[in-house]
Amino acid sequence: MKNSITRWLTAVALAAAGVTLSGCGSETAEPGATNSIAAAAQDAAGPLYPDYYPADYAKLVGDAKKEPGLLIYSNVAEYNWREILEGFKKKHPWVKVATLDMGPSEVFERYYAEISTDKKTADLIVSSAPDAWQRFIAKGAQDEYVSPESDKVPEWSRPFPGLYTLATDPMIIVYNKLLLKPAEYPQRMRQLAAMATADPGRFRNKLTTYDASSHSFAYAIHWSVVDHGNPPGWALMEKIGPLTRPESGGSTMLDKVMGGEYLAAYYTSGITVFPRMNDRGRERIIGWALPKDGTPMMLRGMAVTKAARSPHTARLMLDYMLSHEGQVAAGRGGMTPYRPDVAAKEVPYLTYDAIAKRLGGEQNLIMIGYDPDMVTEYRPFITRWNALFKTKR
Repeated sequence: MKNSITRWLTAVALAAAGVTLSGCGSETAEPGATNSIAAAAQDAAGPLYPDYYPADYAKLVGDAKKEPGLLIYSNVAEYNWREILEGFKKKHPWVKVATLDMGPSEVFERYYAEISTDKKTADLIVSSAPDAWQRFIAKGAQDEYVSPESDKVPEWSRPFPGLYTLATDPMIIVYNKLLLKPAEYPQRMRQLAAMATADPGRFRNKLTTYDASSHSFAYAIHWSVVDHGNPPGWALMEKIGPLTRPESGGSTMLDKVMGGEYLAAYYTSGITVFPRMNDRGRERIIGWALPKDGTPMMLRGMAVTKAARSPHTARLMLDYMLSHEGQVAAGRGGMTPYRPDVAAKEVPYLTYDAIAKRLGGEQNLIMIGYDPDMVTEYRPFITRWNALFKTKR
C-alpha cells in the first residue's frame, strides 16, 4: 500500500513539474534522462507528503490542480505569511495564492456579505477571533474536513469539526528600556499595575493595550484574562485601566512605545513584536517579557469555508500549515508553533512548549479558547471595561 501511495504522489508531483513518467511503472526513460527523473521523483515523492497520508491523497492533489487558485482571508500580516507561502509554493508550484489581511472580525463579515450575493469569497479563513469563530461554527459555515495531520496536533487545537489552529501566539509586555530603570522592567502584570498605581502622575496615559471594544481579537484577550482570574481579573483592570490609553493595533502600540509616547504596552501580540525586534537599533530601546503571572495564548484558528471555490487547494494549504514543516515555517515568520515535535532550535523565536517551560508550566498560560460564555457575556463585559478604560465607544 505504501508503495502505491508513493507512486501516485510521484506521478502527481512530476506532472506538476512538467515531467512524464509513463504509467508510473518500469518503462525506460529517454537516454540521459534517467538520473534527472529519479532525482525529481525522490524530491517530489519523498518530502512532499508524509507516508501516513491516506492512499487517496493524490486525488486531492489532482483535484486541486483543476482549481483556479487559493484566496485566504486573515488577520496575519504579509511578513508573517512569507515563510509559509514560500514553503507551500515549493510543494505546489502551480497554485496561485492571494492573501487579504484585515481585521479579525472583518474577515467573517466580508465572508458573510459575499456569500449572500454569491460572490467569490475566501476559500480559507485564518483569524484569531474566538467569539467570531463560535458564531461561524454555529452557522455550519466551515467545511468539516478531517486532516491527515489531525492526530499529530493536540486535541485542544481542533475544538470543532473542521476548525484547526495555525499558531498559539503569546500576549506579552513591551516596554521602553530608556524610560524605565532596569529594576522597573515589568515581568508581571501585578508588578506593572503596582508601579503605575504608586505613581499615577508618571504612568497616566503612558500605558497602552488593545481596546477590547474595537475588535474580537482584543475582546477575547481581556475577557480571558478576567475569566482566568490570575492575575486577578477585574481587580487588575480596576487598577491599571484608568491609567491606560487603549489602541486598536499591535504595530501602533510597538511604534509608540519605541517613540516614547508610552512607557509600556501590555497584552500586545508577540507575532507583531518578535520579527520586528531584528530591526536595527530596536533592541537597544525595546524590551519585552512574557507575563509570569499569566501569559494569554491566542489560538489562531483556521478552517476551509463551505463556500470555497477551491476547496481542495484550501485543504492542501491547511494540511501544510498543520504539518511539521508548515509549523516550522509559521515559527520562522514570527508565529508560535505548538506541535510537540517542533523543537525550539528549529525556529528563531518561541514555541508553545518553550513558553510553558519558561513560565514554569502550562498552568501559567491563559488559553484564549472557545468558551461560549465569551459570546453571551460580551455586552456586560464591554460596558464595564469601557467604564474603567474611559473609552468613548
